Amino acid sequence: MSDDSKPLFSRPVLAAVMLFCTLAIWLLNLTAPSSKLPTPQIEKWTTTSGIPVVWIKQAEWQDSNKLEIRFSFRSVTTNISLIQTTLAMLMSDSLPLSTASINQRLAPLAASANSYYDHENQTIGLTVSNESKYLVPTLSLATNWLKQPDFKRRTFDAWQTRNKTVQPIQHELENILFFDKTSKQNDTAKTQVSLKQVSDYYQNLKSSAATIFIVGDMAPDIKQTVQNAINTISQDYQLSKASAEAIHYESVSTTIQQNEGELWQTRSAIALMPVSSIKEWISLQIWGADLVATLNQQQHIDFVQLAFTLSPQRPWARWNIQYADNITKRISEGSYDTSRFMNAKSLVFVEQIPSANSKETFGTLLDNFKQQLEQQTLSPTWWSYIATQVTHEDGALTVEEFANGYKEAVDSFTIEDYQTSLKHLLKPSSYQEIQVYQ
Repeated sequence: MSDDSKPLFSRPVLAAVMLFCTLAIWLLNLTAPSSKLPTPQIEKWTTTSGIPVVWIKQAEWQDSNKLEIRFSFRSVTTNISLIQTTLAMLMSDSLPLSTASINQRLAPLAASANSYYDHENQTIGLTVSNESKYLVPTLSLATNWLKQPDFKRRTFDAWQTRNKTVQPIQHELENILFFDKTSKQNDTAKTQVSLKQVSDYYQNLKSSAATIFIVGDMAPDIKQTVQNAINTISQDYQLSKASAEAIHYESVSTTIQQNEGELWQTRSAIALMPVSSIKEWISLQIWGADLVATLNQQQHIDFVQLAFTLSPQRPWARWNIQYADNITKRISEGSYDTSRFMNAKSLVFVEQIPSANSKETFGTLLDNFKQQLEQQTLSPTWWSYIATQVTHEDGALTVEEFANGYKEAVDSFTIEDYQTSLKHLLKPSSYQEIQVYQ
């Protein structure tokens, strides 16, 4: 055999090389950046009335006394003002024989109440202490409050007087996007609500229960105390019959101009496809951060506010742009480089989104998102938000699936995942814009 036919390495050397390569690969995997994200445990049961209960807990909360309780409902309605008024009345002096708001009554017990609503989901929340000396009287008070609230005429009249001429931007955009293309701002005929409607709607909520969430640490005796309380509160609850099946619809992009004079605000909304995976949720977080940062960098814009409504059937995004004073004058004086102006609508098209077309921009936003997430996931309040406003127990993405899979989804997320998700989620044809001049 000639020298040319001899192997380059003997078998022992080759084995050593292969072992070295294996160790090198293992070392690279070991040192690859991985997010420091906890994986919560999920425990489930049902109340005596048949309402699902989901308890979210993690080891990091064992020394914390904060406990979040959320009663989630699925009462679908086009009358957004009725939902708003009912929950506002509930959060006021709705305890019998009381002139103090519920939060004024809860404050001495280291507790508070809150609420959330959109056109598909409603939530009544309690933030409480898991220490018995505070928890027992808090749950007793909450039971009296939620079982049969007292919606008082004087409080209702005062609320109507304060709000009869002001329609929240959220309602205005929702009406235009989903319900009524002819809706006009301050259309009082569509926003008037009666006290009887409020009482009836609260009863409707009780017959539209979805899930009760508990987030935080509970010792066995505390768990039993909480179980007994939510069994009593939900005694006459019934499961919602609303379906989480996605509604497919077509909408035509429109722009509505209100008033005349100097451009003051732009209020924008776009329909989204229902979020069906963790990576789609991550994509919306990065897209939202990019939208706000890109618009805020423009000279003629003072600030931008963005919000998501990730309901199960008709999710959507909205943002409000506040413009600088005297734009027209400053443009005529040459104070602004108008060639760099970006239209509010442009960022709903994937090909115009900076982070979808620049790996550097995408990487920076993803790193920022991971850093924020590592702090947020330590909070029971954040997990209660994920449970009630991002995931849906009868939908494509549940809170248990989110908890078990979000760390892997974050660590493996790529710009290709991002681009694919945005193309599926964003519906540019649905874009609605209200231009407000003054």
